[in-house]
Amino acid sequence: MRSRLKNRRPGLTFTLPHPGNISVLVYDVMVGFDEAGTPKEVFISANKPTTAMDVAARDTATLISIALQHGATIAELSAAMTRGDEGEPQGVAGAVLDAVREFEQGGA
Repeated sequence: MRSRLKNRRPGLTFTLPHPGNISVLVYDVMVGFDEAGTPKEVFISANKPTTAMDVAARDTATLISIALQHGATIAELSAAMTRGDEGEPQGVAGAVLDAVREFEQGGA
């Protein structure tokens, strides 16, 4: 069952550069937490509004948020993302989830 969030809640905002095919893409990310400090929602927007990249980022954030609100963890979602040979995230979802995971572990 999906957990209901309060209208006002703590959040974390950061900018995330992520390598693209041609250039580095820049995403603005906001993570909302529940009363216990658990991430429960994610908003992602790209530096080029209304482009396919921006739409994909926003849709990705919606899917991550729904998964979190149904009990998935950042660690589970992060582990499920496509990775390169060195374990680096290949897409924006993995990059965002890794950044939130690092924050949860006290690295940010």
